[in-house]
Amino acid sequence: MAGEYPDYPDYPTEGEVGRIVAAGKRIVGGISWERDLGQDRDWVKFRARVENDGGWSLTVYGNVRVVSPYRKSYSLIWTLGDVGYRIFALDVDGNHTNIAINEEEWRRRTHKQLWRDAYPGFAYTPEEAIPEEPNAAFREFCRECNIVLTGELGVFPPT
Repeated sequence: MAGEYPDYPDYPTEGEVGRIVAAGKRIVGGISWERDLGQDRDWVKFRARVENDGGWSLTVYGNVRVVSPYRKSYSLIWTLGDVGYRIFALDVDGNHTNIAINEEEWRRRTHKQLWRDAYPGFAYTPEEAIPEEPNAAFREFCRECNIVLTGELGVFPPT
């Protein structure tokens, strides 16, 4: 069950996040990439509900910048109450900076993030090579957090 923090009664715990990531999950139906129609049209994105047997409210998001500098970001979000927590993520050539417990910085570098009690945005460098092609990188993300896609992974839009 979620932990107790003063401002967030339903705050995730590392143990529960570990169970979520390890549990089998699925995205039923297909995923379609869409061009961002907001202010920054250099990005394409998708979002999908993640079904699971644990009763968790999970969503996966994908964002890819289609012009140089190219970037990819995939996130597994756990919604507790009205707040969504990024519990697992893959950022390729990231568009932000993370600082780990040991003070190492990931400044616009490829990294993964896994929720930790002591440091919710805990980042680390992946040991495996991350594919360049966005759909292949998303498949790697799904493999690592035990998500099966039951439908089609849409064609990535031309850049």
